[in-house]
Amino acid sequence: MRAFSGIVDLPALFMITGALIVIGLANGFSLKRSAAMAQVLLLEVGLLFLLVSLVPLFEDPLNFMTLPYIASFALVTFALAGFVTVSLSVALPASSSVDATSAKAGFRIAGVLALVIGIGYLAIGNTSLSGYLQVPAVVFVAAMLIWIGVIARLSRKEPLAQRLGNALPSIAILGLVVGISAAVLDVYEIQFLLPLLGFGVNVAFLAILIRVMMQLAGLINGSLDGLRFVSLAMLLSIALGLVLLAQAVA
Repeated sequence: MRAFSGIVDLPALFMITGALIVIGLANGFSLKRSAAMAQVLLLEVGLLFLLVSLVPLFEDPLNFMTLPYIASFALVTFALAGFVTVSLSVALPASSSVDATSAKAGFRIAGVLALVIGIGYLAIGNTSLSGYLQVPAVVFVAAMLIWIGVIARLSRKEPLAQRLGNALPSIAILGLVVGISAAVLDVYEIQFLLPLLGFGVNVAFLAILIRVMMQLAGLINGSLDGLRFVSLAMLLSIALGLVLLAQAVA
């Protein structure tokens, strides 16, 4: 049993508990609505926590010395989030769905603000807030959202917010692909490699953060599909692998 003692990680437990409290706040502490949203959202919140930890790594090669801790922490966080998600999927009816719009607007706004404050608190513990709001990444995400918004307005098949929310994971994937594609050309020059990969990770962080905020606000519903979830995980692994490769050959 001692070999499994690492699964009881108090910081990870506190973060998942905090996420559940924020979800409850956004739903006016309605047990039914909160449980339905937690089932859909908790794994995405785990991904957001992972990205908060990864962004500072790409500022300095020396930061990669903390990678084993971050990997262990992320896996424990996902394990706890998965345990809660599976438990809720068994406990809730198959037809249960999230309807955060039925909560009062004040609760939804409070939930979004609580998320932003919590993520900001975690972020400043790692680096300055400007490290999470890199100008190229902000411009990229904003430009993609504007472009998708224009297309959505022309097609008028879905509400604009739902279309933007559904596109955000794809924007995260695209940002990582762009960063990795450019970084491969400089794989032997780590000083050029890190900013390019950092751009992709920063895009992914912003996209997932906006998506979680929109879900808490009741603007969108539906979970992140497995294919794009796995794609994000693979691309993040490739980004980390490129840095480790560059360090090995340096």
